[in-house]
Amino acid sequence: MPVSRIFFQMCQKQCRDENGFKCHLTSDSHLRNMRVFRDNAGGMMDSFSREFETAYLETLRRRHGTQRMNANNVYQEVIQDKGHIHMNATKWATLTHFVQYLGKKGVCVVEETERGWYVTYIERDPALLERKEKLKLKLEADAR
Repeated sequence: MPVSRIFFQMCQKQCRDENGFKCHLTSDSHLRNMRVFRDNAGGMMDSFSREFETAYLETLRRRHGTQRMNANNVYQEVIQDKGHIHMNATKWATLTHFVQYLGKKGVCVVEETERGWYVTYIERDPALLERKEKLKLKLEADAR
């Protein structure tokens, strides 16, 4: 069975074919990185998961604000960054699991539709919320 483009987050290595995959698995650098991972697997997965979550939420917040967005479209924006953390290095097996996690955590409003999962960022920045409230009050006062 041919292997197609597997990326190892720990090694920062992408293998293009089955031979590259086999060679990498036996390399000193891979074996050394796997020993490091073995000694602190939980901590490293948590770290990669936090970095992925931060990148996803920053992309959602900065590019789309509180606009309802297709979760996969936001994910596609995240992975455009060459230095992104790959989802296969996180504790979430799928984008669906990750999006459901965001909903349970209360960071986003999450909706499943026939067209996929949608997320809406929940703004919690007190300074921004205060500015929006002042602007709303000013607009209401001007309307009178």
